[in-house]
Amino acid sequence: MVTADFRDDVSAAYETRKELGPEYERAVLESFVDRAAAAIDQRVDARLAQHGVGAAAAPRKQRPAQQADNSYVAVPVFSLIFGVGGSIWLTAIARAEADAVFAMWLGIVLLNLVFARLVRNLHRG
Repeated sequence: MVTADFRDDVSAAYETRKELGPEYERAVLESFVDRAAAAIDQRVDARLAQHGVGAAAAPRKQRPAQQADNSYVAVPVFSLIFGVGGSIWLTAIARAEADAVFAMWLGIVLLNLVFARLVRNLHRG
């Protein structure tokens, strides 16, 4: 749903860009995008408040138990899946040497170690 205010903002940005020329195009576009993003944020906040969600909603006395956030499991699981697939591709299709497979798995292990440290630091506080 496009509002009249949005159409006016688009027209104003277009006219301003035409008047100022291409050297100010980036600044005009950034200003327009900032205004559009702020308007979208306001509309989203208003809708969330209607449904009782978000910062604008009235605080509830008792919240239901939240489900544990297990999204951190995705990186190790997918890295292992891609590692197995990559190993098969490197050895069977690309006929790579063992050094290439070792380097790939070393990268996967290092990625998982760094990710585990980041997750641990985030959960500490």
